[in-house]
Amino acid sequence: MQKQLTDGVVLNLVPTTQFKTISVTVDFIAPADVSALSNRILLAQLLETSSGEYPTQTKLAEKLSWMYGASYGVNVFRYGQSQGLRFSATIVNDQFLGGESLLAELLAFLRSVIDNPLASDGAFDAETFERQQQNLIAYLKSLNDDKQYYAERRLNELYFKTAPFFATSLYGDPATIAGITPASLYADYQTMLATNQVQITIAGDVSLATVEPLLADWQLAPRTTTLNHLLYQRPAQAVVSEQEGQPLQQSKLNMAYRLPVYYRQADFYKALVFNGLFGGTPISMLFKNVREKHSLAYYASSRFDGFTGTLTVQTGIDQSNEEAVKTLIGEQLTAIKNGEFTDEQFDQVVASLINGRESRLDSARSLINQAVLDTVTQTHVSAEEWVNHLHQVTREDVCQIAAQVELQAVFFLRGENS
Repeated sequence: MQKQLTDGVVLNLVPTTQFKTISVTVDFIAPADVSALSNRILLAQLLETSSGEYPTQTKLAEKLSWMYGASYGVNVFRYGQSQGLRFSATIVNDQFLGGESLLAELLAFLRSVIDNPLASDGAFDAETFERQQQNLIAYLKSLNDDKQYYAERRLNELYFKTAPFFATSLYGDPATIAGITPASLYADYQTMLATNQVQITIAGDVSLATVEPLLADWQLAPRTTTLNHLLYQRPAQAVVSEQEGQPLQQSKLNMAYRLPVYYRQADFYKALVFNGLFGGTPISMLFKNVREKHSLAYYASSRFDGFTGTLTVQTGIDQSNEEAVKTLIGEQLTAIKNGEFTDEQFDQVVASLINGRESRLDSARSLINQAVLDTVTQTHVSAEEWVNHLHQVTREDVCQIAAQVELQAVFFLRGENS
């Protein structure tokens, strides 16, 4: 259920009685801007830990405790060529509190932390800003200790060399974050509040008649920001490879392929089944053959991103097995292209994807994410329609998808102690 409150401001309601809680998100969404990624992650750090009314984490925690242990957080997200800052909170359903309107209290809290940050004279509080800035930079540098994350980031830099928005981590860039000031970030935040598309999404036992009056005093002004060209269609290029040595026991071989199939467009559901068969499920060919049958990888999986038409493979291997693993991965693609998989494998993958989808429907967060995606992409597919689309995929469809896969980038993080 959806209602436009004003130009560029949408209320999404996901009425359901399956949860004992009510979950709320307030998203500010704008077109891709690589410099803004760093601003938004720093904003998330600041706004999650302080506000004008609750200037310390202790004060925030006390308020959440008073609301019967409500949860609250701020994070960033990226859907194709769009970026968002999300305020999220969850409370106990009002019906379990003897008539007390905790939802009204929560929405008032969210309005307070959004509209009244810890700032004065056109700048965020300097002491709080510097602490969170230093914490964030230290955290980003520590991420490099996660070698799979590091290898994936380096692969993205290779694959998206001409598209810096996708080459940059969603968590921003330490050098850029170091150059942000309390005044510049506050100005950016005010621009975001005034211009970004806003989506308020509420999942739980709620109704429009209950929620709309509670938002009447939010005074969100009309805005004209549009999210055109959400999908990024990267052209095919020559294969690029890079490797780096580090003192590791386990090497990381990551590969990126171009698969020109896009979110909810023609062939999208065929690509989902293909990826499930290739490496996207525990019963995939990468898992069974590269990891289990030949014991050439500690892990081997694939992911498909329908917003960029990208298929990636992630493996953890011994250094000496690099060429053997590359060859075996290629053989799995060729096998699918040639239809060398059983009906049982195919049916198991489809069933696995459907079971995964159904389990996600038991999560309020998943329901909210889907409602936001539907609005951003201006499409809607019900759970039943999604399952029907998957059942319509044939073996031949999957073979045709495999034939479209083109290797584009390889990054090998070589373990020098392996």
